[in-house]
Amino acid sequence: MALHSWLVVLVLVVVMLTQTSRCQSATDTKQCCGSCVTGPPGLPGNNGIPGNNGVPGNHGNPGRDGAKGDRGEQGPAGERGGKGETGSPGTVAARHVMQCSWSSVDSGVKIGKILWCPFIKLSSTSALRLTWNGDIGVKTTSTTCKRWFFTLNGTECSDPDPIDGIIQTDDEKDIHRVSTIDGLCYGLPAGPLTVALNVGPCKTARGSGEALTGWNSYSRIIVEEMDVY
Repeated sequence: MALHSWLVVLVLVVVMLTQTSRCQSATDTKQCCGSCVTGPPGLPGNNGIPGNNGVPGNHGNPGRDGAKGDRGEQGPAGERGGKGETGSPGTVAARHVMQCSWSSVDSGVKIGKILWCPFIKLSSTSALRLTWNGDIGVKTTSTTCKRWFFTLNGTECSDPDPIDGIIQTDDEKDIHRVSTIDGLCYGLPAGPLTVALNVGPCKTARGSGEALTGWNSYSRIIVEEMDVY
């Protein structure tokens, strides 16, 4: 009876050792064989502390130029701009000009001053432009030559030259012509001036016909002061 009991105990021990060995050999596959009991899953672990940022790498070498791309399509036309505002009228620099005019002078002066125009010159370095526009003529029965010329305070311009015009004829004539005598005079002082149109014989005198000025028309003397560079 006692021997039988020991045999039973021995058989049970062998069986238990065999089952334990099988469970241990199955741990690599996370499965329990036979009568092994699987325990509950463990709780999730905490996240680890983030690591430090790494050191920036060196800049790489520039890459090669790429191949030229295809030409793009033409874009749509832009919108038409609006009409701009009208600007204000420009201003013109003032000019120092004097005009004296007469109607139907019909002067028969043969020698001397015919008409004159007062003028005040502002600068000693400026020039004066002198202009006559009107009728001049001669009446003669033979060869004659008459000369019309400007004077300033009784003296002809000398810088650079006198300002004049002539009419000459070689036979019996009564000639009237609308003429313009025009020129610049330099080297005149500032101050009041009398600009006059005069008449007389030509430099080379010819005949003694009559000089006629301002017949049946308007006549004018224009004086303009200007800077000339």
